[in-house]
Amino acid sequence: MKNRHKLQFIFFTAALIIFSAACGTKRPQADWSELLPVLKENNLAASVAADPRNELVEIEEVDADLYGPMAGTMLYLQSPSPTFDSRDMTPRYWLRVEDYSTSDAAAKRAAEYKSVGTYDRLEKAYRKGSAFMISKTTVREWAVAKGRRVYALTTDANLFTLIEKPEALRKSIAALADKR
Repeated sequence: MKNRHKLQFIFFTAALIIFSAACGTKRPQADWSELLPVLKENNLAASVAADPRNELVEIEEVDADLYGPMAGTMLYLQSPSPTFDSRDMTPRYWLRVEDYSTSDAAAKRAAEYKSVGTYDRLEKAYRKGSAFMISKTTVREWAVAKGRRVYALTTDANLFTLIEKPEALRKSIAALADKR
């Protein structure tokens, strides 16, 4: 009988530790509902990028952690069909939406998202590949700070940075009201 209580105690203690560790590392998701009209206007379907094993998603989240957002969500964006300038390929992007405690912190994050040395920073933080390989996995397009919110766009194919869609999306997001 004594061993049964010991086993129950050990089981519940282990379960509590595992549960608290799992809950403690999860950052709250950012609400991105203001993007719905923008995405419709730009003919992009969006879903929350749910596969944390996707290397691009993993790299972007590791980088975000360096800046300490209060909330963050990674969205997968896809055009329903190829565009006139995408060479019969369907454009796809990942849009990171992050909320910061101050507009200065958001501005810093946006300014450094695609600055000189970005891929060296990612290499140090990610530790699973060289800066060169990381630059081929996540081809960064732009980042925009709107108040305390940052929108950062990347893709996995250089071609999708050369077409009109990412610039049109950036302009639409830049026209949104600041997030306070």
